[in-house]
Amino acid sequence: MASNARLILSWCLRLALAALFALSAVSKMAGIDHFEVYIYSFGFLPLTVCFLAARLVIGFELLLAVMIFAGWYPRLTRLATLGMLLFFSLFLCYAALAGRSDSCQCFGQWIHMDPTQSLLKNALLILLALWHFHLQPRPLLPPKWWLLTAGTLAAMAAPFVISVPDNWAFGSQQLPYSEAHLDSAMLPGRPLDERGVGQDRRVVAFVTQGCPYCKIARKKLDGIASRHGIDPDRIVYIQPSDIGSNLFLSITHGARPLVLLMDGKKVVATYHSRNIDERQIASFLAD
Repeated sequence: MASNARLILSWCLRLALAALFALSAVSKMAGIDHFEVYIYSFGFLPLTVCFLAARLVIGFELLLAVMIFAGWYPRLTRLATLGMLLFFSLFLCYAALAGRSDSCQCFGQWIHMDPTQSLLKNALLILLALWHFHLQPRPLLPPKWWLLTAGTLAAMAAPFVISVPDNWAFGSQQLPYSEAHLDSAMLPGRPLDERGVGQDRRVVAFVTQGCPYCKIARKKLDGIASRHGIDPDRIVYIQPSDIGSNLFLSITHGARPLVLLMDGKKVVATYHSRNIDERQIASFLAD
């Protein structure tokens, strides 16, 4: 009876841990844009590196879910599981001490958890993991090196295949806009002239409320300004209510967001939410 109870408990813990890591990975994948921006908001890494870091974290969580469920290489899996939980717990401690109260993206956009709540979640996961590995779970199948290699490659590659990093997929893709209507709106006394557009080097972003891609673009642009010490006033956000809906649509052709890198009245580059170029913007506004 005792051995049966031990086996049942081991399976319950195995399923719970594997499911939690899988849920964490899938929820992050579903809200990958928000996870990327969250990592970037700390200012440690360039935006393009955050694209890679976000997907590597997701891939590693998927791999842990598979390893825990399969019961393979328990010592290696235990070290990897506890190491990852401790690393992110330290990261969450930093976020909490920095006064961050926004969602830590541990479960993407599905479950909102601030750093303190996520620390409690990690503490529970560490206890469950220690209990699970103490029971010495049996593997489902004898471990095979080729199967482990294939599983590792599949888990780590999956996030890159499902959502290709923006800088790989979009590059310098340009958005169309109406040059004539833009020039007209920058004439003296016209709406964009009153916002200071066309007078010096600026980023001009045409955005609308409620547009999720506009929110992502704003977070990226604000993060670039913060990370590179750029005056926030040099990034101008234009909404339909600022210049009138008809003029807004005429300039943007309905694209949202439309981000223009402008040297006076000359448009140097255009972006959407996916291909915002941190290096180009920072270099341009720093000159």
